[in-house]
Amino acid sequence: MPKHPSQPTSSRPRRKRPIQLQALRGFESAARHRSFTLAAAELKLTQSSISRQVAALEADVGLALFTRHTRALRLTPAGERLFLSVQQALAAIDRTVDEVRGGGAARRVTVATYASFASLWLVPRLAEFQRLHPGIEIRIDAADRLVDLEAEGVDIALRWLRPNLPPPANAVLLGKEEFNVACSPRLLQTAGVTLKSPSDLDQLPVLAMDESVPSAPYSSWDKWCSLAGIAPIEGVARLVFTYVDQSVQAAVRGQGVALVRTPFLDDLVASNDLIVPFPQLRKPTGFRYFLVDNPLRRDLPHVAAFRDWVIAEFKRGPHRIT
Repeated sequence: MPKHPSQPTSSRPRRKRPIQLQALRGFESAARHRSFTLAAAELKLTQSSISRQVAALEADVGLALFTRHTRALRLTPAGERLFLSVQQALAAIDRTVDEVRGGGAARRVTVATYASFASLWLVPRLAEFQRLHPGIEIRIDAADRLVDLEAEGVDIALRWLRPNLPPPANAVLLGKEEFNVACSPRLLQTAGVTLKSPSDLDQLPVLAMDESVPSAPYSSWDKWCSLAGIAPIEGVARLVFTYVDQSVQAAVRGQGVALVRTPFLDDLVASNDLIVPFPQLRKPTGFRYFLVDNPLRRDLPHVAAFRDWVIAEFKRGPHRIT
């Protein structure tokens, strides 16, 4: 009885000739969907065609790539390794083909970063980048998750790394984060409060981050007061947020005093949206900002242009955003 492809096939003689590229497309789709049926629908083939492609690929590599279960398809360790490599390679090929086909179409840079950084720092600056590079399209993936640049076809990631964690390979350090108390001038006028010392902050509402937020221990009111060597600040009321940009926007609207981080702090002070009553109490959080680029895409002129622009913007420092 012939051996089923789902069984170990290490005894098969491994072929030295190149594998069939068509089989890689079927394998990648089946591995991504964990289903021959869904892969067939995506590639507009029959299920048996996908099955034959995978069987041919298994014969070529001499190892089983899937284990078949009732209504389930699982990758073997060899399948997992091959899937990662094939997915990255096909994504790079597909994107290059799209660019070649597009000819004069807009060149696209896909940027991954976390939502607060996108809304407070990146998006307000994009108009200037597009003025300098009108033919480059920017796509922002603003999701608070770690993105695999090569596997997901992302060109650049702007990452915020917590203290004591090593940066990714070839990452460019953009800056070290600091934080300080800031508030809207309107808040002080409305409340009729003059801030002569940090203890005067107790006369105002306090805007705080939820303790469940991963960065909270590094940039909380307790942390800042401890670093500044002052008594805890309670405030006349307390509003708690789960997103940094919500807290910052509430401070700009005059709803309370907040601990605002750089580089957002510097921009908002430069634009007169916020003031810093105690500049000498600016303290480090330990977080750092890094730029990481996709090694398969970094040499493309439009990707390099965006990377160089981001690095230059950080070096330029705070400026008024109109």
